[in-house]
Amino acid sequence: MFKDKIIKKVKDLLAPLALPAVIYAESLIGKGFGETKKQIAIDFILQKLPVVLMPFRNLIKNMFYELFDFALESAVKKLHSIQSSLLKGEE
Repeated sequence: MFKDKIIKKVKDLLAPLALPAVIYAESLIGKGFGETKKQIAIDFILQKLPVVLMPFRNLIKNMFYELFDFALESAVKKLHSIQSSLLKGEE
């Protein structure tokens, strides 16, 4: 039960940060280099943690890596959908 509450809290924190993190990583590197962009996006999110949690960044990254991965993959799909819609609008 406690674990579920923590996971929900982490998901709630990740949701609004995932898309900006993906956009940030894309703007730095561009196409390709998926794993590198994922690490950049995760670091972007971790930088947004409250100061009191900063000493635990690596622990948080390791404990919740799967949640980060899921949130970022969802954000990538959302970004691609947005980009596709924009391109269709230009035609």
